[in-house]
This record gives sequence, C-alpha cells and structure tokens, in this order.
Amino acid sequence: MFDVTAESPVNVRPSHLVELPLTPLQARWWLLCTNHPGGMSPLVDLVHRFRGPLDADAWSRAVDAVVNRHEILRTLFVDRPDGPVQVVGPANGIPMELLDLRDLPADQREQRARELLDERRTLALDLQTGPLVHTSLLRLADDDHVWRMTIHHILADGASLGVIDRELGLLYPALVAGVTADLPDLPVQYGDFAWSQSVADTEKEDEDREYWHEQLAGLAPLELVDALPRPAAKGAPAAQLARTIDPELVRQVEELGRSARCTRFMVLLAALHVLLWRASGRDDFAIGIPVAGVGRTRPELARLVGLFNNALALRGDLSGDPTFREVLARTRETVIDALDHQDLPWGQVVAALDEPPHPGRAQGFQAMFLHEEVEVASRLTLPGLVVEDFGLGIPKVLHDLMVYARPGPRGLSTTFVYDTGLLTEPTVAGFADGYERLLRAVVDDPDLHLSELVKQV
Repeated sequence: MFDVTAESPVNVRPSHLVELPLTPLQARWWLLCTNHPGGMSPLVDLVHRFRGPLDADAWSRAVDAVVNRHEILRTLFVDRPDGPVQVVGPANGIPMELLDLRDLPADQREQRARELLDERRTLALDLQTGPLVHTSLLRLADDDHVWRMTIHHILADGASLGVIDRELGLLYPALVAGVTADLPDLPVQYGDFAWSQSVADTEKEDEDREYWHEQLAGLAPLELVDALPRPAAKGAPAAQLARTIDPELVRQVEELGRSARCTRFMVLLAALHVLLWRASGRDDFAIGIPVAGVGRTRPELARLVGLFNNALALRGDLSGDPTFREVLARTRETVIDALDHQDLPWGQVVAALDEPPHPGRAQGFQAMFLHEEVEVASRLTLPGLVVEDFGLGIPKVLHDLMVYARPGPRGLSTTFVYDTGLLTEPTVAGFADGYERLLRAVVDDPDLHLSELVKQV
C-alpha cells in the first residue's frame, strides 16, 4: 500500500505509459458499477446559484481551465483482458450546455431548472465511452444563473469538489479582469498517484488485510424488518428526509461522550447501531463510514481532483443485552482499531472476504453514517456575485440507508437518504423520529439495558 507517512514524494509515472492502472478505490467503483449497472451512475456534483452579473463566457473558460488542469477530469476507462485501465484524454476543455429559461413565466423558471437538472443527474454514464463529466449553465434571468457540474464518482470524491470550487474562485475573476490567475502548478497528477500505488510496498497492506479479514469474518448482511422485498437489482431513485436535533440535546450527547472518553461521532454511531438493531432484530452487523483515505494527507496530492476517500465497515456488537454505556465502550474500541487500519481500500477488504456480489445489495455494509464535526461554510466566493446553494438531493444510493449528521445554525441536522426500492417514507420517518427519541433516552440514563431502552423509543 502507498505509505502516506513516507517523506518521499509521489513519483511521476514513466512518460511511455499511455494506459494507467486503476487505484484500488477506483477498482471498487468499477466493480460497483458493473455489479449494479441500474439506470443511473454514482455521481458527485456541484450546483451553485449565481445572483448578479455573471460573465458566462469567462465562467465557461474557467471551467475549461480546471478540466484541462486536472487529467482525471478527462479520463475514461477501458476494459482489457487483464482488467480495466484508465486513459487520459486531450486537454480540450469541456462543452458547457447553455439553457435559457427567460422565456418562461418568472414563477416557473426555478421549478423548470430543478426538473432539467434532475434529468441530467439521472444519467447512465458509460465508463468506457464517456463523457464522465457534464456541465450546464441555466439562465433564469439576466442576473440569475444556476450552474452544475456532475462527475462520475470513479473520478472524484467530495473533497475534490472543494478543490474545484477554490480554483474556480481564482480563475473566474482573473479571466474577467484579463490577468493570470495566481494558481500554482500541480507537481503530479492523479495518474501518477495511481501508478505509485501499483508499485508500492505491500507490507502494511498485508497487515491491514489480515485485520479486516478477522474483523469482518462471518459478517451477515443487514436486513430491516419493515423493508420492502429486496429488488433483484439496484436502480430505484433515492429520497431523503431531514430532521434537526436541538442544541441542548447535542450538548447532552457531547457531555455523555466526554464522560465515556468518546467523541460526538462515537455516541451518534453507537445510537445508530442501536436503532438499526431494533429495526432488524440483529445484534451483529456493520455500518459503513467514509474516511479521507490515502493521498489527502500528502501536500503534493492535497490540491488534486481525484478519488482518495475510503470506506470502513464498523461492526457493531450488541450481544448480551448490554447497557448503552457498554455499547458505547465497544463502539469506541471498534472505531479506534478501524482507524489504525483505514488505508486498505474497501474494494480490497471485500475481495479478502470473498463475499459474492449481489446486484440488489451493496457488499459489506448496507447502511452508512456520514458525520461532520463543524458547520461547513460555502466554498466558493466570487466578486460581484452572491453564490447560493441550489441543492437537489441525491438521485441514487448504492446502499439501503445513508444517515448524514451535520452541524447547522439551529442544531444538528440529520438527513436520512434511502433507497425507495426498499424503504418507504413512513418507515424512514419512523427511523428519524426514533433516532431522536433514542438519543434523549440515552443521555437521560446511559446505563439502561437495550431491552429497557427500546421501550422508550
């Protein structure tokens, strides 16, 4: 495995290499996409609303510059007899779709913009023929635009969106002013990172693989009691349901965590395990969490667009009717151990488990928990423009349930994103309401046994 603590820089790949290996993280998405072709592709995207006098030509040229700067945004994948490889295309920018909605009545434009963007976010992107990056600019009025860039997940992670925003924030005003943007050169590209991983030492990788094989041996899939019959294949759209946990309860959750030498994340994760234990009747299952993964900690890679994030499967142990405090202690130990072995890409973990793929179910874990410690401010600022969010939700999830917890101005926002082919809105509303009741119960008395705790939920 590529050692993120090594002081030597990522080596530039040999110049004769035209076809590059996939990183293990990309290989995971390749397998997920081929096992779950469905009708849509896993995407990450940026969607911004610009209020003010946008220079559309300068904006288009700024987007072209970002695409030309990052090879991964011009990459396609070819399936060879020995496995898939990635091939970088020429630096020719990217066509930007321009959609003018000013002919519509003013009160219909925003809804039509959402419909058009939703249509474009439910594409099936062919990894071999592409394009894997799409961008559109919608004009709602002379001083009101919505821009969206949609990227196949095999090319980029969530942190990459921040990289793109920061670069656009430098490039656009420079192009408007007719000057050169103060943007440092990239010493390496994602393809160099992929090549370095393919030739790196594997001693730590073997150690991590052994850990995960032991940790997840015999793990059974999570099946929720109130779920619909599992579809033969993934492909249904996602829906989401949001709740807000008030600041006082958040404070109590954090206080409970401190008393048990746990973070807020650990308390919330332990409570989610209890919630899903109640919803499944199983005391042994895993919840997935995202981690930054190999690469983002290295200075020469931190400014790259690319797929660096990883996933960990945190196996819960709720056997023996423990108290919540005991569940929390077990969760703490599991999280600490998992983070010590976080560098092995999830695709290699699954391969080590030799779990047969199922087109209707993600391997390893079927629920994910995504937690942010602090409120994230808008990443893009442009002179002369007000940049607003134009959130569209998530068009598709490869997991049954994803729970997001994000700090906000009114408390902790929890969003339950779910596969509508498996879960109904009333079922997920029950999860969301039950999660808050559970948190209130455990901060009141963390020494209640689970059998007593569920009576209050």
